[in-house]
Formats: sequence, C-alpha cells, structure tokens
Amino acid sequence: MRFLWAVVLLLASSPSALAGERFDALATGAERLDALEPFLTRYVGHCTDVYTRATCEANVLASRRALSGKTFTVRVTDAATLVRAELQGDGFVLLVTPFVDGGGLALTHGTPARQDAAGNPLMNLIPIRGKLPPGVMDLEFQGPFRTGAIELEIVFRPEKSWKLRRRGEGGMMEGVAARFMAIRVVDARTGNEIASRVL
Repeated sequence: MRFLWAVVLLLASSPSALAGERFDALATGAERLDALEPFLTRYVGHCTDVYTRATCEANVLASRRALSGKTFTVRVTDAATLVRAELQGDGFVLLVTPFVDGGGLALTHGTPARQDAAGNPLMNLIPIRGKLPPGVMDLEFQGPFRTGAIELEIVFRPEKSWKLRRRGEGGMMEGVAARFMAIRVVDARTGNEIASRVL
C-alpha cells in the first residue's frame, strides 16, 4: 500500500502535472473570453468616419484603459497550424507560434517587427517540453497533430496595439501585443491536455 501511495504521489508531482496545476491557477483568476474577435476589435478600434473619428478614438482609448492590467483566457479551437510537434527520445517539444488570428486582427506574444519573404510576420516560437506518458507510442502521440485536432488555451494580458505594413502589397496588418502568461495544448478529440507551460 505504501508503494502504491508513493507511485501516486510521484505522478501527481510530475512536471506535467505541476504545469497543468499552475496553468489552472492562472486561468481561474482570469476573465474568460467566449471569442477572440470581439475583444481584438474593441481593443484595436477602427475609426474611419471623419465626422465621428474624435469620439470613436476617445472611446477606443477608454476601452484600452479599462482593459489595462487585466488578465484574460481564451480557447482557440482551430490551432493545428500554430503548433508543431517534435519527438525527442522519450520526450517531445511542442513549438507554438504566438500569432493567433481573430477575424483579420491578431493576438500576439509581443510585437511582430519583421516579415519573411512571403510577407508572413516572424515571431519567436514558444517551446513546450514534456515526456511521453507511459505506454503511449509515437504514432498515438502524433495522432491529434496529424488529424489537425489541436486546440489552444491561452492566458494573456494585453499591452498595446500594433500595425505592420504588408510586404509586397497594400494595407496593414494589425493586432494586439500581449504578454502570454500561460499556454495549454489540448487534444480536441478528447479535451485532454497534451502539455502546458507557464511563461
């Protein structure tokens, strides 16, 4: 019996379990967003009417002040293109691209300053490392990544809006630069956590 309890305690205190608990603690204290697009639209604001621009810009600034210092959490249901999985021995690393589209605006970890030759914003990837669960084969682990069944949960704090001129075409890319405080990668087929990290 003592041996069984030792095994249970060891599993409960594993790095993966502790990371999940730390993520839950941050997410519980954050305001949950049902969708990302309305939040980004409210924060960025588009004041194009010359007659109402002054009032519109004042309202946008007031909204940003109201959101300043607050922490939010959002679930990104179509996140397969944002996460790349690499196996490393008996472990893995998930490389997360911190550039989340929300209806033409983006939520980013920090501010994108450069683009590649194709005009895609360049962002530093966020690695999440972990160990393969006992008995889980490589193909089984890769299943949700192969089928695109990946979701993200992000805990973040907005910091400022940004604009970046599109390379090779007209117009601007826009978004909200935030501090990503925690990320959880979820298997959309089961709702189970694959890995998480508090930044």
